[in-house]
Amino acid sequence: MKRMSAFFLLFTAVFAAAVLCFDLACAKVSASRTKGRNIAVNRINTELSQEAAETGASPADIIAAHTDEWSRRYGSNMPEEILFVSIENGEGSFITTADKNCAVCRVYGSDGRLMGIAEYVYSNDSAKLIMVVGNIFFGAAFLLTAGAFIYIWAAILVPFRKLSDYPERLARLRDIQKLPESRSRFFGKYIWGMNMLSDVLASESRKIHILEGERQKLVSTIAHGVKTPIANIKLYTEAVREGLYTDGGMTEDIACNIDRNAEKVEKLAAELLASSDASLDGFDMEISRFPVKELAELIHSEYKDRMAIKRIPFTVKCDTDSVMESDKYALYRSVSQILENAVKYGDGSGITVEIIRQDEGFGISVKDKGGLLPENEIPYVFRSYWRGSNAANAEGSGIGLYSVHETVRALGGSVLARRLEDTNEMEFFIFIEDGAVS
Repeated sequence: MKRMSAFFLLFTAVFAAAVLCFDLACAKVSASRTKGRNIAVNRINTELSQEAAETGASPADIIAAHTDEWSRRYGSNMPEEILFVSIENGEGSFITTADKNCAVCRVYGSDGRLMGIAEYVYSNDSAKLIMVVGNIFFGAAFLLTAGAFIYIWAAILVPFRKLSDYPERLARLRDIQKLPESRSRFFGKYIWGMNMLSDVLASESRKIHILEGERQKLVSTIAHGVKTPIANIKLYTEAVREGLYTDGGMTEDIACNIDRNAEKVEKLAAELLASSDASLDGFDMEISRFPVKELAELIHSEYKDRMAIKRIPFTVKCDTDSVMESDKYALYRSVSQILENAVKYGDGSGITVEIIRQDEGFGISVKDKGGLLPENEIPYVFRSYWRGSNAANAEGSGIGLYSVHETVRALGGSVLARRLEDTNEMEFFIFIEDGAVS
């Protein structure tokens, strides 16, 4: 907004300077022309007076006789009309005028007697007319250009600034609030396409989430299934080594081979289990310094309309101006997952997010009313595939809060859940220690 205002002021100043230069140029031309006309009138009137005094001829006849000669001599400075008014014809009166395009001079006879008045008439000054027309043109051009600028600013630049960061937020935040529908001739189709892309990405993200969960279950099942035969193999090899099966023809070499293979299978099982315990939402952390209010504004902007549609009272609080060093978008995804659970399992009577500065770090509290978990289930909420007793009629895979736990842990923080009996609220609290990730 400030840049636009500065640009418009600069544009106005340039236009005003152009008009001023144009007017000064026209005034200079007009002044030069006036000077030339004054010289021509003085010379013509001097010749007229001298000839009238020398010959005694009528000034009117002299004017008629010399008009062509004066025209050739003085060119554009020659008056368009020269009139003589005799004192005798005027009965002792004479003509005066305030018109700057008309010069009035006295004509004296041979005896020094005033014979009359010579009036030198010019047409309107073309330079002044050009200046007036030019000013009108510049004014109209300024209004048209300013109107076009305001239209472009309001119809294109302002909406574009609001839309320009949407692709980045869509890439970083995955499932975000859709752009409001618009019939704009410039951005209507773009908004429609971005919303369609948002739906596709959200759908693909959910599919990947489900497939990842299934993969984790498969890996975990295989890993745990392999553990029993491994244990049996090791028991058999130990029995052979102790000589319990001497009649079967087993040798010590066979026992060692079985033992080595069992170790390989055991190692494979350990790798499968380690893969099963890996974070579901693995990501490359982008650690940066940012005001915590930016995170609060991001959460509020993405969820205010969603909550309004669902008619859920929604509040985001942040009373600190401190700067945090962490991954802003990873924290948003974690809070977003908790908010989705709050919407899914809460009673819709209110959700509150609060970001606070603590002695050794920052805390993010998410509280939702209703839908309290039993106290004995709270220790299990961050386990993978675990679902609470309040989730029987709701869709889910049981890996959302596990993902939150792993993400926060990767950022060097911790997350906990607790019941607030006094306010009938369920609270999830994320704590990020100062300098936990560098």
